Order: sequence, then structure tokens, then C-alpha cells
Amino acid sequence: MPEITSRQVAKLSASATGAGKQAYVDNGGKRRAVVITSPATVTWADGDTIGSGFPLPVGTRLMADSIASHAAMGASVVLDVGIRNFATKVAIDADGIAAAVAVATTGRPVLNNGALVAAGVEYVTTEVCEVYATLRGAVPTANAQIRIEVDVVTPD
Repeated sequence: MPEITSRQVAKLSASATGAGKQAYVDNGGKRRAVVITSPATVTWADGDTIGSGFPLPVGTRLMADSIASHAAMGASVVLDVGIRNFATKVAIDADGIAAAVAVATTGRPVLNNGALVAAGVEYVTTEVCEVYATLRGAVPTANAQIRIEVDVVTPD
């Protein structure tokens, strides 16, 4: 069987001397979990956002194995998880990690259907950003708890 050349190997062999360069996050870096936990007491509204407050440096790779652990958030409530500019809070991709994930009943869904991580897509940040989430579709249950864990590889 022939060997298929990965993107990482292709980067290494890109130059005539075979001394191409990989980004550190291609095959290294530090794996981290960005955690967002709701307040113990919260009155949610449809469309509320909640941020991580953790700046992801340029060159951070988003992984495809993030999860949420949550109480019953209420009928028709869905969760979007994405990234936004850390300083301005302007969305880069509001549902790039997870899009319209059902959180109406208690659960622990995998968050990997967003355009930045689904179907083999590899996304590396190009600006300092933060992970954030949006609860939408209906008014979430007051005081319902949610914890979101997004795995990333940082270039440090």
C-alpha cells in the first residue's frame, strides 16, 4: 500500500533541501482545556453569551474533542460555541466549534460540529481570541448550570 503524505510531512519536505518548517502546533505545543462554567445563580435570556476570559494566542489550534456538561436548559434551547476577538468581543465565528447543539435535557454532548472543527477541518487562530458560548432558541431555565470544556493546542 502506498504511503499518503500528511499535511505535516508535506510542510517538512516543501523546500528543495527537505528542511521545510512546520508550525509548532502541527505536531507539538501545549494541549490545554479552556473551561467556561456558568454562575451558580443566573437568570438566562434567549441569546445570552458567556465568555471564557482566557486569551488564545495567534497560532492556537482548535481540537475536535470538546464537550459540554449541563443541566436541563429548557425546551428548544440550543448551544453554539465559537471564538471572538479577545479585545473587541467581535465574533470571528459564533458557532465554529459547535452549532445548535441540543441542551434542552441534561446531558454531556461532544462539541465538534462547527465549521472550524467538523469534517477534518483544521483551524489555527490568526488573531488573539477567546472561546465563548451562546444559549439560544428559547429562554434557558433560571439557575441551570453548564460547563463547557474546549480543547486547544497553544504554540507556547
